[in-house]
Amino acid sequence: MARLSWAQRLYWRYFSKPVACREVFAYALEHSVGSILEIGMGNGERITALLPLCRKPDGAERIRYAALDPFESGGSTRLTLKGAHRLLQELGVKAHLIPGDMGSGVVRLAHTVLPSDLVLIDGHWDNGSEESKILSDWLPRLCHSQSAVFGSREPGGKLTRVSTPAAVEFRTRSQAA
Repeated sequence: MARLSWAQRLYWRYFSKPVACREVFAYALEHSVGSILEIGMGNGERITALLPLCRKPDGAERIRYAALDPFESGGSTRLTLKGAHRLLQELGVKAHLIPGDMGSGVVRLAHTVLPSDLVLIDGHWDNGSEESKILSDWLPRLCHSQSAVFGSREPGGKLTRVSTPAAVEFRTRSQAA
């Protein structure tokens, strides 16, 4: 990514669309991101805007991307699985896409995807549902101590930064010992 001018940075922080993602865009402007995990991809608008802002860490050839989404079975406003692969290929990202519901999909993610630098949870975050419980149980396997986690209670809602699970901090310290 080319270095952005102050006017471009101002735009991404305060005037960019979708509005619900501005906090994520601001994070991407300030930190290097080597991997992204998106739970709930929606129509692809968020990742299309986010990827050009991401600065790869030194030594990384490309950004690693994984997503869990119901795709075709989630409604007419969602991307198809084939459409999502096409979109991400055009953006220069090799994607690991997992179709399915939250219950089985999060477990598959935890066993197949490495911990990510940036975790985006679109819906089901801390809303008291069964999906929320499953997600909070498996989230420590999906991130590391330096991960940034952004979540929303409702799909399409405002993504706000949430704390990294305490189990991640414990796992990282015990692995170092």
